[in-house]
Amino acid sequence: MAAALPFVAFGLSAFSAYGQYKAGKAQAKGLARQATMETIAARGKALEARAQGLEALKAINRANSTLNARVAAGGIDPFSGSAAGLAMYNVSEGAREYFISQDNQIILREGGSIGAQNLLAQAASAKQAGLYQAAGTLGAATMNLYQTTGGRGSSGAAAT
Repeated sequence: MAAALPFVAFGLSAFSAYGQYKAGKAQAKGLARQATMETIAARGKALEARAQGLEALKAINRANSTLNARVAAGGIDPFSGSAAGLAMYNVSEGAREYFISQDNQIILREGGSIGAQNLLAQAASAKQAGLYQAAGTLGAATMNLYQTTGGRGSSGAAAT
């Protein structure tokens, strides 16, 4: 019975190594899911920025429509002089807001992509760490078994 103890210890170490491998793999899977969620969240934020850009364009149209109606009601040509200048100002301010929203879309999308890439790199590292821990545990168990049995297998014969 005592002769079997080193082999039992080796078997338990092998089981532990398998657990380390599986833990690393599970952590990698969780991080990959987080990366997917990061990408989806970034897309959602980019869509919100796009909606803000569309609102800026709608605001331009509303402001110009109001301006044209008021100027025309006053008997002034809406496409001349200061009325045209106000319309151009409305367009330039609205366009500035629109282009800012376009830049925000790009920044949000790219930020999400970078975050996802970082999580995927962490996932690969976690998987690799689990594998290395498992290999280390098996190596230590093998060395312990060799030292305990004096280099003999289960038959008791010396290894050559």
